Amino acid sequence: MPATIVIGAQWGDEGKGKVVDVLSAGADLVVRFGGGANAGHTIWVGGDKFVLHLIPSGILRPNCVNLIGGGCVIDVTSLLHEIHSLRKAGVAVAPDRLLLADNAHVVTAWHRTVDQLSGAKIGTTGRGIGPAYADKARRIGIRLGDLRDGTFESNLRAQAEFHGAVSRALYPGASLPDFDEQWSLLRAAGVELRDHVRDVVPVLVEARRADRPMVFEGAQGVLLDIDHGTYPYVTSSNTTVAGALGGLGVHMTFQRRIGVVKAYSTRVGHGPFPTELHGEAGERLRQKGQEYGATTGRPRRCGWLDLVQLKRAFAMNEFTHVAVTKLDVLAGLGPLRVAVEEQTDGSMHYVEFEGFDGDLSAATSLDALPAGCRGLIALLERELGARLAMLSTGPGREDVLAVD
Repeated sequence: MPATIVIGAQWGDEGKGKVVDVLSAGADLVVRFGGGANAGHTIWVGGDKFVLHLIPSGILRPNCVNLIGGGCVIDVTSLLHEIHSLRKAGVAVAPDRLLLADNAHVVTAWHRTVDQLSGAKIGTTGRGIGPAYADKARRIGIRLGDLRDGTFESNLRAQAEFHGAVSRALYPGASLPDFDEQWSLLRAAGVELRDHVRDVVPVLVEARRADRPMVFEGAQGVLLDIDHGTYPYVTSSNTTVAGALGGLGVHMTFQRRIGVVKAYSTRVGHGPFPTELHGEAGERLRQKGQEYGATTGRPRRCGWLDLVQLKRAFAMNEFTHVAVTKLDVLAGLGPLRVAVEEQTDGSMHYVEFEGFDGDLSAATSLDALPAGCRGLIALLERELGARLAMLSTGPGREDVLAVD
């Protein structure tokens, strides 16, 4: 398997976790390069549901080493909860299976507090991701290596003083974290995670030089990129193929670049959404697709597929392949609609494909799919200039047509 990168081509929630899970069956190393616990990847394995926020999806494959890179921000409480939950479910999460970059930054209680006080205006998850990246730029961030070595107190005090002063000035009466309590929590986390934390650059360099099969896992989606997304309604990291290199700190040539596309569009939080469905139509799609955030449980805004936005995302990242997810959700919802052009008045021009009923998971090939599904896939391949890598036909790990 060549080096493969998997990126969401929309506003996140495209089903990247399942795509990575399928690909990781043939990988030695699965790597997360950006974002934090504001991401959520849901994977079904034999009827068991796993929701991952920080740990790469390859952790569910015993053959994989999983790595969280230096471009990520780590909420150690959330990470330890994931580790304990996975172990309880019988998944091995030993230090030789989960490597944590020593230069990845830590999300602290002050970051979560500030995010919850100020993030509502753009619809953040309130998980402290933006403030953690901001403190990284302020040079008062705490790295995982600092937790491991117990050398984080001065920067923790700097965060407490800065965010405490700002919060008291802007939000009088706001409840603020207790310094001693948070110091103790982080100190204990540093001890528990110590054997996982290391300089991961040599690991990545060795894997590249040995041409080992690797899968790189994106968080959120292209349209949420801090620089190239629908600013200011974006996340706080670079979510593109180009951004992956900065998060890794190591040059990689991604022979396969897979853009993951949900067969319709969803968005969490505020921001433009040209194909959004309102009222009963949007609610029907939300219920059919169970479109609620894996991280926050918030209902997602739902609408038709937007080819205009997708063409931009695919051109920016030069995706070689497309993976289509949740096509099965559109069963019984009438004609399949795709927005193909934005008109002068700002409305979208749609093309339609024949709707379908029934269960797609029984299909063993593309030829066995309903005509409308085949037409939609052909449109995506032609207009995006990418080959179909796989098609998800249901929620389970086995409900997938692997094509290329």
